[in-house]
Amino acid sequence: MDEITWTDPQLKARYERNLKAMEQRRAAHPELLNKWAVPYKVFTRSSLHGIQNMRINWLMDNHPQQFREMMMANVLEEHLRDIERRTRERQAQIVDRLMESRHLLNRTDCLKAAPQMADLDRLNGMNEAQAESMSMAIHEIVESF
Repeated sequence: MDEITWTDPQLKARYERNLKAMEQRRAAHPELLNKWAVPYKVFTRSSLHGIQNMRINWLMDNHPQQFREMMMANVLEEHLRDIERRTRERQAQIVDRLMESRHLLNRTDCLKAAPQMADLDRLNGMNEAQAESMSMAIHEIVESF
């Protein structure tokens, strides 16, 4: 494997601990030896889908060194789950704010604020708020470091 120049000593230490543990397992169970095994889960651009895939692609494009270090230290999977959770939480906050500003929070508020709005108009407005809020959350969370 190529030698990596580590920028984060904590990630390097974690990788070395994982490597040592893997070597101990190999010594204890040589019948299970796989010469191609690595002490971390390998991620590629097509490993996952959705928000986690967007994050992998963004990291690979914008921070390849950090991506590789996080993967090799076995912290990338946890990071991806955290990014997805934070993105969904932020999206929920944004959609609430957008719907409130557009008087789409609930049907009675809609009717009071804009009685001329048809049900289809309200549905379209809610769908638009959902899409806009996800786009905003992705920009804010997924595409940040």
